[in-house]
Amino acid sequence: MTLAFHRSRLWPNSGCLKAFALAACLAVQPCFALAQEGKKREMGEPFRTVFPFAGLTPNWWRAEYDHSGAWQETGWRKRAVTVDESGVTLSLAPTAVENRVSLEEMTTNGATLIQEGKIAKKFVSGQLQNTKWFSYGRFEIVMQAAAGEGLITGFYLYTGEHFGDSHEEIDIEILGKDSTKAQFNRFLDGKPLQEPPWMELGFDSAEKPRLYAFEWTEDSISWYVEDKLMFRLEGAEEMPSLPMKIFIDLWAGGPKHATWSGMAPEDARAKLLVQCMSYSLPSGDTPTCSDLMTGG
Repeated sequence: MTLAFHRSRLWPNSGCLKAFALAACLAVQPCFALAQEGKKREMGEPFRTVFPFAGLTPNWWRAEYDHSGAWQETGWRKRAVTVDESGVTLSLAPTAVENRVSLEEMTTNGATLIQEGKIAKKFVSGQLQNTKWFSYGRFEIVMQAAAGEGLITGFYLYTGEHFGDSHEEIDIEILGKDSTKAQFNRFLDGKPLQEPPWMELGFDSAEKPRLYAFEWTEDSISWYVEDKLMFRLEGAEEMPSLPMKIFIDLWAGGPKHATWSGMAPEDARAKLLVQCMSYSLPSGDTPTCSDLMTGG
């Protein structure tokens, strides 16, 4: 299945347009402001963003911060998120040695250092966050994942301590060391599934954009790849219940992730392409990314 880029079909609807916890941002005002806004729980309406035509609409925020955990080896920068006729590209690259600072320096003077082009991480990459909060419904993305040892492509819902909540999360993650598989996971009060499933996709997710989705209800989460149901988790006691934010990112695994994702080489470079993202209510009566997919 591929995304059909026919302007006559997309343009009228353009206005309708992981497993890690998001820790405190390091003295970066835009991220702090986003966290404060999040606490107001401004709920998002159904939407469909077709990035090649709509670009980054105001509800999408390009992250600009360094995660406070030393184990996270990727810092997020706006410059790593670009938009063109193909969609939104998140680009991962190694950090130049002359631009590296310590995590302690970034903690005490982060806003200034970021403006000066400094970073406390080995890699720089892009992360998109939706500024609104979302509850039950269907979440779809059309993306081409990144390939490469130690690379993680993530599409997920998240809330946690940073937003004054317990850690709750719903994930689709693709590891670049084997981009023919995806892992589906759920965090409830900080606890993941005991055995989150690795599923064969039946194709290489790094070869071209494909549709991935999950449906979240009061008593189930169902994960889909294109039009195929891959895994369903059932039981109200297993379900996150708090509103969450949408995240899309590409990051590099380090020593902590060696047995999971592998370790990214020092010179790792990769790209994640995102073409469409949609959210629809359980009633399913609003435009979605899957409406645009063809069998080619």
